[in-house]
Amino acid sequence: MIQTKDPGRTVDSPVAEVVRRLEVLRPLRGTPVPHFRAKVRDLVVVASSSRGGSSMLAELLRSSPHLLHLRGELNPLLRLVGLDHPHSGTGSDALDAAHWHGLPPRSRELFDAELALDAGSPGTGVENLAVDAAWRLVVQWPGLDLDPVDLVRTAEAVLDRDLPRFARALTGGTGVNPWYYDLPGRSPGPRPAGPPGDVLLEEPPFVLPRPWRPANEHDLATKPLVIKTPGNAYRLGFLRAAFPNARLRVLHLTRNPAASINGLVDGWLHHGFHAYRLDDPLRIAGYADVRPADRRWWKFDLPPRWPAYTAAALPRVCAHQWWSSHRAVLAHGTDHTVRFEDLISGPHGRADAVERIADWLRIPFDGPLKRAATDGIAATVSTAAPRPGRWRARETEIRSVLSADVLAMAERLGYARDDHWI
Repeated sequence: MIQTKDPGRTVDSPVAEVVRRLEVLRPLRGTPVPHFRAKVRDLVVVASSSRGGSSMLAELLRSSPHLLHLRGELNPLLRLVGLDHPHSGTGSDALDAAHWHGLPPRSRELFDAELALDAGSPGTGVENLAVDAAWRLVVQWPGLDLDPVDLVRTAEAVLDRDLPRFARALTGGTGVNPWYYDLPGRSPGPRPAGPPGDVLLEEPPFVLPRPWRPANEHDLATKPLVIKTPGNAYRLGFLRAAFPNARLRVLHLTRNPAASINGLVDGWLHHGFHAYRLDDPLRIAGYADVRPADRRWWKFDLPPRWPAYTAAALPRVCAHQWWSSHRAVLAHGTDHTVRFEDLISGPHGRADAVERIADWLRIPFDGPLKRAATDGIAATVSTAAPRPGRWRARETEIRSVLSADVLAMAERLGYARDDHWI
């Protein structure tokens, strides 16, 4: 059983069962770099609010062979060792250095090994793709009785270079629902009304495995490791402690409040993005009444003071999420800032923004990174087709929640003029 920070508590049994299944898969995943965290020399944290464009930015940066990434987000690994709400004891997504130092040795070893096996960069080979797909399914569906070895065999039989065929092959009798993946086109069956289960480690839409090259020791000594998870806005002190030999740099991604709030509203009303199951049902107007099957689920990041918003109107909840994330990032301090608006301003604006990031990262702006920045990439984990000014369809209700605090934060981030909000 994996201990949490509080030695009197343990991770709930579904998570403990996931840990057991992952132990079965670990020998098939290769040998992790020993003492992985201690060997990371450059840690870059993309810090943003939820629905602020971090998935798009991370996917652009994945084009560069000079960077390392995690296959997905950090949240599942934190949940495996009990550093999530409510087990962390902070009442939110916040974690600090004391949470790392208070983690029992066995949990540290698990966290380190899973990080080492997850970190790397997109590759071309498919030799480990079946095992990677099995790992993801075990983590994504903790409530299903999925045998990890059988998953590997099934994956080997149907996988080509992505998960769609695999996910669809498992729908018969297993409970795996392809609607919870970021798949192109329409999935079979009706759109789900609620979450994929009562216990979640990864927030849907679930990550799809891809051909991947694991990081080696030379990579860790020479390449920045980029971590993208919006909840990390509240965990910067924790990450600094967890990677003791790394230079930690914060890449602050901003987006105007109206577009961010609108994107969050869309996400709360989407059939995914479930983050935390709560003991008491939410009374959020415009959410609990619209998606009653989701009313026990908080979506996206869990900011401090969230209990004050459990009966608020949905746009007000989203405004607090936007404001709280950026407040936490600025309180820690940032090293480079990029505006999401520049990433969607067309080929020249996007290329200029990515070139500035590359210069700050001290990596070449050439080859596949330059092509991706110039040509653009497909929409990633989007709820609707991006278009300038989409928030204006909800303009009245969004403007009603632009409090003095939100407007002051917007001005601090360079969004004082709302006629520039796109």
